[in-house]
Amino acid sequence: MVAALTMAAIVFCAISAGAVEAQSSTSEPTSAATPSLNVVTNLVKEWLVILGALVTTAAAVVGGFLAWRNAQIFRAKSPHVTITHKVSHREIGDSYVHIFVTAVLHNSSRVHIEFLDGFASIRQIRPVSDEDVEYLYGQVFVEQDFAYLQWPDLDVLRHRWDRNGLLVEPGEAETEIFDFVVNRDVESVAIATYFYNSRVVGRIPADVELNSVVRPNKKVRRWMSEPGPLGWGRRTVYDIFEPR
Repeated sequence: MVAALTMAAIVFCAISAGAVEAQSSTSEPTSAATPSLNVVTNLVKEWLVILGALVTTAAAVVGGFLAWRNAQIFRAKSPHVTITHKVSHREIGDSYVHIFVTAVLHNSSRVHIEFLDGFASIRQIRPVSDEDVEYLYGQVFVEQDFAYLQWPDLDVLRHRWDRNGLLVEPGEAETEIFDFVVNRDVESVAIATYFYNSRVVGRIPADVELNSVVRPNKKVRRWMSEPGPLGWGRRTVYDIFEPR
């Protein structure tokens, strides 16, 4: 819009200068102080043409902004990541199992995406008593306190990167690895990974719980298109040992 207004101003100045020059060259010496009626009329017409061009340009810019803000027609710059998990395990010693998690982050958008914080958690699904299952079921499906079953936590790992530490270019994929060690008695686990969008939350302080992070409340944001989600996650259920 600025470029269009600048160009229109340049055209306006050029036309005005040409009109004044034409006026001074065609007027008679005895009437130099009184501009010709035709010159004034042409100058007014030129002003109206320029004003119409400015109004048209402004309307196009405002319409495009509203479409971008409300209808989100132009989504080429919206970040999007698809996460997949590759999980394997091996027994170590007599009492423990090593679980190896590879999170693959594929950038399916047209903008690069930078991550400064991410985490992975592992929860025990089996073995579990019937009483515990009924309690967990009631939390989600009866009391509706949670969106999904809150299996008992086994461990949580957090990864932090400096700026440009984990940068995923458009159309490319990066991998992040998490290692867990669980007791040999654990048979099935739920693995969750989540990576925060630095464009939205930036760096998360060390003393803030990752699960409690929210988008900063900026008044100006209501006039702008959101720069993307808080982040992207993936949950996977993995059987260490085959069910009996």
